[in-house]
Amino acid sequence: MLAEMLTVDTSHGRETEALRPIAARLRAAGIPTELLESAPGRGNLVARLKGSGQKRPLLLLAHVDVVPVEGQPWTVGPFSAIEKEGFLWARGVGDDKAMAAASVAIMLDLARSKQPLARDVILALTAGEETGGSAGVGCLLAHHKPLIGDAEFALNEGGGLLLDDALSKVQSVSFGTAEKSYQTFRVVVKGKGGHSSVPPTDHDPALILARALVKIGEHKFNAHVLPDVRDSLRNAAAFEKAPLSDALRNAAASAPAITATDESNLVKDRYYNALIRTTCVTTMLSGSPKDNVLPTTAEAIVNCRILPDETREATKAALEALVSDPNVAITPVNDLYVGPASPIAGEVARAIEKVARARWGTVPVYPSMGTGATDSRHLRNAGILSYGVSASPTSIAEARGGHGAHGPDERLPVKWLDEGARFLRDLTIELAR
Repeated sequence: MLAEMLTVDTSHGRETEALRPIAARLRAAGIPTELLESAPGRGNLVARLKGSGQKRPLLLLAHVDVVPVEGQPWTVGPFSAIEKEGFLWARGVGDDKAMAAASVAIMLDLARSKQPLARDVILALTAGEETGGSAGVGCLLAHHKPLIGDAEFALNEGGGLLLDDALSKVQSVSFGTAEKSYQTFRVVVKGKGGHSSVPPTDHDPALILARALVKIGEHKFNAHVLPDVRDSLRNAAAFEKAPLSDALRNAAASAPAITATDESNLVKDRYYNALIRTTCVTTMLSGSPKDNVLPTTAEAIVNCRILPDETREATKAALEALVSDPNVAITPVNDLYVGPASPIAGEVARAIEKVARARWGTVPVYPSMGTGATDSRHLRNAGILSYGVSASPTSIAEARGGHGAHGPDERLPVKWLDEGARFLRDLTIELAR
């Protein structure tokens, strides 16, 4: 099923095409299944296995859209689902089609085994997560809420099954309880235009924009350690080398504060830096449509990932104060919504720890914060406690080597795909029985 989904390019829609074979499998197993489109080709699949109703339902959520591959230097066909060197290579294998395939397999397994369930188990495979979720979970909650809105808990992407660098064992298990909010700003400077042979001497919009972007790019927002991050830093210290390991350990111990020395070591690693502060980065630039025409507008897109205890309004104000130039207009592009955190402790946390320990012994299990936004924010705003988990074990070395989500040559180790799916299955049964 995973290979089938990976060969459908869902980077610009076509989720329905990827979901039709899945819907057929589920219906053949006797599982009531609906395939609903938010727009032509933008399919969302919802299936439900009935339980006794003793407890409110459990929702298994995964998205089947992926980010584009244009301009990326792939060494394999990104939609070929190639298996080589012990890895499965394809756009979306880690984000998020492995989770989707595992969730379907779990539904089929539960239907075959007739496992007694105290909860209904709902499966939702959705469109458009990578562009904000309005085509997927947002659509389901707005127009088909009875299909998923009665769930008490949801298991979504956003956790981690961390392997050692040799890909020989699981080193830790993290579950996402919070995530940064996603806010893009448009930074614009207007100009008079004209012929490039007579450049302006008093007001060059490209130069003004460049100066503003340098200030934004070099700025570091306040660093601090949230409760959802503390254990992630502490456990990461066991896998890193000094002085980074010392800085991770110290930051966890001194949370929420971070000393200047520890911060200077953490910022050398872009992942740990993202865990301790709001970040803003320029991702797109535009100016004149031709090389011999002066721009009437020089524009940049700046993407910010904002810590859960900070706001987009305060972030915008900070950028404006930082740039401090009336010629530079900074405006929010969209509102992709902010969701509250899920409780660190409770039934789901206990179930994750129980299942992880049963499979992998005394492996550390801890809450984490996602640096990227997921559909969990929509669920949390709807009153569903959503937790990030993983069905795709991989290592830090793989991510740093450029094989993680959104990068070229995205891949996962084949030998761990089954183990990841079994972990998610055991967790589903633990929560639903």
